[in-house]
Amino acid sequence: MSALNRRQVFPCAVFFAEGQPLKGLVALLMQISLILWPLASHWAGRTAEHSGVERLLAELSRTHRPPADPYAPPAKKFRHVA
Repeated sequence: MSALNRRQVFPCAVFFAEGQPLKGLVALLMQISLILWPLASHWAGRTAEHSGVERLLAELSRTHRPPADPYAPPAKKFRHVA
C-alpha cells in the first residue's frame, strides 16, 4: 500500500479513530456502495487534515503565550455601589 494510504482505503477508520462513530458509519456505508468510495475517501482526508491543523494551532497557542508581566499592578476589582 505504498501509493495508497490508510484513509484512502479505509475512510471510515479515520472517523472511528477520531471518536466520531456516526460519521464513521456514514463513511462505511459510502465505502460499501463502491460508487461513493472516492467521496468518502476525500471527506476522510479533509477531516484528518483539518484535525491535524487544529492540533498544531492548539500546540502553537500553548507554547507561544506571552509571559505574564511580574511587575504589572494587580487588576482592580470595581464594585457597583448603589
